Amino acid sequence: MSEMLKWAEEELRLAGYDINDPEDGPNRWFAEGTLELLKVFSDQGHSGLSATYAIALFEKLARWKALTPLTGEDDEWNDCGKFYQNRRQSNVFKNKKTGQAYWSDGKVFWEWYSHPEVDDGKPYKIYFTSNESKVNIEFPWAQPDKPEYIFRPTDEFPDEVL
Repeated sequence: MSEMLKWAEEELRLAGYDINDPEDGPNRWFAEGTLELLKVFSDQGHSGLSATYAIALFEKLARWKALTPLTGEDDEWNDCGKFYQNRRQSNVFKNKKTGQAYWSDGKVFWEWYSHPEVDDGKPYKIYFTSNESKVNIEFPWAQPDKPEYIFRPTDEFPDEVL
């Protein structure tokens, strides 16, 4: 076993993901699956530079992110009845009537929330999307690294800063 795999197995164990866990459940599955991915990566013999590129490329593809900008061409769309969905980027849609394309997750809303049974009632942020999360796009288009985050005041928490 390579040094990387020994190190990774110990780190996973310390974090509660033990491949030797007698219970056949998610913690063991995550440990085994992660070590399997790391073994393939380790066997490829990447140097520091190529490892950085391989990790970035793998992460984008594993998260279903397009590697190049969407073109908006007809062959990029699946017909979903009342709208089209982009086959390369599943959170991009096109209105059949208007032809306007939009990113469905372009705005993420957040607000403060508290509950007496959670963390002694200390306020925490909750995040959500809605029909108002749509952001119109023009092609070529590449998804930004993150959406726009928008604070939503409530009666209990009218201010963004507590």
